[in-house]
Amino acid sequence: MKSPNIQRTLALFAVVAFATFGGSAAFAQESGRVAILDVAKVFKQNTAFEAKMKEIKTQADQLKVQIKNEQDQIKAAVQQLSTQERSEDRNQKEAELEQRHTRLRTTTRQAEADLLNREARVYYDTYLQMQAVVESMATEYGLSLVLRFDSQEINANNRNEVIKGVNRAVVFHRKLDLTGMVSDALNARMANAGGTQTK
Repeated sequence: MKSPNIQRTLALFAVVAFATFGGSAAFAQESGRVAILDVAKVFKQNTAFEAKMKEIKTQADQLKVQIKNEQDQIKAAVQQLSTQERSEDRNQKEAELEQRHTRLRTTTRQAEADLLNREARVYYDTYLQMQAVVESMATEYGLSLVLRFDSQEINANNRNEVIKGVNRAVVFHRKLDLTGMVSDALNARMANAGGTQTK
């Protein structure tokens, strides 16, 4: 004869098993269809997004050149001063160069922060528009859930890629990928809207 404790344990297990397996099957039937989306690929294939990012990169490269030119000028002025004898005039010029260098550092930090904020805004605007496209498609096709996944092939010789690939949330799917449709719809939507709106 089973003890009361064992009987209670078995009864509890039966309830948990039903809730886990029977309940999840019912939930799956009621929840609708599921699809997947390679968000990184959608961004990469978006012409407006790529154009904005290219523009920001060009400005970042120009900023680097300007900063280097200013640094070289300050360095040359410091070297020239170092050959002069100590005087009130030299001290004043050194102080001016120090102030110039401080201003350059401040301006550089502000410009870099501005570029990073603009980049984040482009990502944000593009993501919101992509979300709207996905929501529209989900409504049209009766989708209850769209999961993010990575369609890129795993390089077996790259440890980091292997680890990243092994940890992917989506292990297998059968023709559930919305990436191409979302990418085309988003390109059309953003072209009609004039691209991303950055501030």
